[in-house]
Amino acid sequence: MYCFSCRLFLNEQKYSKSSWRVAGVSNWKKAREKIKEHAESEAHLTSMVRWNTYKKSALQSAFDISDALGKEKREREKQQNRELLTRLIDITLYLARQGKAFRGDDESDTSRNQGNFLELVKMFSQYDSVLKLHLENLKCQKIGKNRCQVSLLSNGTQNDLIKALATFTKREIRKEIEEATIYSVLIDETTDVSHCEQVSIVVRYVYQMEIKERFLQVCNVAKTTGEEMEKTVLDLLKNNNLQIENMRGQGYDGAANMSGQYKGLQSRILQHNNKALYVHCQAHCLNLVLVEAAKSSIHFITFFNLVQKLYVFLTSSTKRHTAFVKCQEALHPGERVIQLQKLSDTRWACREKALKALLKVISSVVKVLTDITQQKPPDTAAGDARMYLKAIDFEFLLCLEIASPVFEVTALASDALQNSDIDLSTAYAVVNGVKDTLSNLRTEQQFGKLFKSACEKAEAAGISIPIAPPGQQRQRRVPAKYSHSTHAAIESHSFQSLEDYYRVKVYYTFIDVLSQGLERRFRGDGETQSNKILSALHNLTKPNKWIGKEIIGPDSLEAIHTLCEFYGGEEQKLKTELRVFYASFQDTSTVKDILKTLRDNNGQDIFPTLVKMITTYATIPVSTATVERFFSKLKLVKDTLRNLCSEERLSDLLLLAIEKDIPINHSEVVNIYRDMAPRRLLL
Repeated sequence: MYCFSCRLFLNEQKYSKSSWRVAGVSNWKKAREKIKEHAESEAHLTSMVRWNTYKKSALQSAFDISDALGKEKREREKQQNRELLTRLIDITLYLARQGKAFRGDDESDTSRNQGNFLELVKMFSQYDSVLKLHLENLKCQKIGKNRCQVSLLSNGTQNDLIKALATFTKREIRKEIEEATIYSVLIDETTDVSHCEQVSIVVRYVYQMEIKERFLQVCNVAKTTGEEMEKTVLDLLKNNNLQIENMRGQGYDGAANMSGQYKGLQSRILQHNNKALYVHCQAHCLNLVLVEAAKSSIHFITFFNLVQKLYVFLTSSTKRHTAFVKCQEALHPGERVIQLQKLSDTRWACREKALKALLKVISSVVKVLTDITQQKPPDTAAGDARMYLKAIDFEFLLCLEIASPVFEVTALASDALQNSDIDLSTAYAVVNGVKDTLSNLRTEQQFGKLFKSACEKAEAAGISIPIAPPGQQRQRRVPAKYSHSTHAAIESHSFQSLEDYYRVKVYYTFIDVLSQGLERRFRGDGETQSNKILSALHNLTKPNKWIGKEIIGPDSLEAIHTLCEFYGGEEQKLKTELRVFYASFQDTSTVKDILKTLRDNNGQDIFPTLVKMITTYATIPVSTATVERFFSKLKLVKDTLRNLCSEERLSDLLLLAIEKDIPINHSEVVNIYRDMAPRRLLL
């Protein structure tokens, strides 16, 4: 007998005499003794060590080969799964950004419409090999009745992909806010289709010297009191890692729960941070001025009521609407048919569109009303048509001529105030432009043109023009005790002509109410701290106050002192930076121009104090129009067929539908999806 380990692993010369290796052992009588003796010998122990070492290295080599093959296979499977998820992410992103529904009523294999998500997957599988192979594998698994692999097509996966995309988008927004350091919040509330009170929150900040307004979240609140809104805002800031100490502005509408001086949200936030200045939405302010002007006199109250009634009368019936369209086509062949617009106190630009449309089709309106009254047999609406036709008199046409150019000017201002990147400096310039335009309109020559145009339209429509001013045929005598009052003097004033009457009683009154409303609402209520700070910040954007003068004016020095005391900074340094900046870059008239110049010329390093003040001024909100636009998306995402959408899912879908300009990194989204929960799929 021989020793296996010694024969294979003892090749040295000194072990050549071992009988266990070369000649073998045949003395079977002493086999036990010989085996025991050999097992304890140096040669055998050496061979055993070498044998064990060989076995270990061979096994490790086999394991290494197996691991390499397995790792390659796992990496290939992982890459395939990530490619598949990339396609599903794109489908999810498309549906979310378009505000479309994901699921269908019947998603079974026999359904002819499985919902938008599954139908898109099936459609793209016809052109994409990754999706096609995945669907074929799922089909084979179902036919073989084996345990089905992860499909990634369930409603749970869809919700997880929406959440992963929204998480990535929020991270990008938070990165921008962290880099900007300071921010402002814009908040408004509305009631959705399921009668839930939704509060939309937008963050405004300056990122890379550009003004940004980003949607952050929508919250469902049971109450909208100042206390409840304060709790909602603080919780939201905490959840998004935003420090309230870095807030520099608040933008709300004029509701008492938001703008209240004592218990409103703005006053409660100021208790946490006195630098978070409140600004009433400038677009809302302009709209309130227009609403006041529409009620400036009985003439315009009657006028706007009739405009609304004409819209309702001609559009509420398909028969009358068809007659109105045919009348336009007959009077203006080849031209586009114009629809009447509805009036609203809350829609900011609706009045200008309504007046503009009515001014173009007033002849068609008169014609269709006349046809209805003369119809044989009489129409059931003939009585209303006759009443409206009688109400369309010379005074109505004159009010239409007066209001149209004025509301056209204010509509341009309203559109400008609703831009997301507008700053307060530009807003003040827009409002001042409206004031100057109104001042230029308040002339006898301008009214004369409007009066002449109204007379021409009245003659063309067969409407009689009054000869004497209204009410002057029989004047009421003013009692002696009231004869010295201003009101009595106005009432007793005798107008020489019809044009004088309407110029004073209608035109000037309308213009004056608009001008006074603009002055009152945009000037601010007294010398409050907020108005003082905003005025000081606005002073920084006027180049003529800082260049070309040996001595800076006291108002400019007071502005520097106010800002440095409130926000912190050295007064002398800010003054020097302002003089050098405007002396070097003179073509900077707005905050946007200043920010662009500072960005292009590395101004952060040269003018640090000026950058701090200008970015603060740009961060303060102007209007809540961005929030209002987001409510339009809310109506698309949460409609009557999707009114059970949860708050978290609704907020995520709105974020994806609104912030479309943020580029999506698919690899990071896949990693977020992977880390959200334990996955059976290798990612």
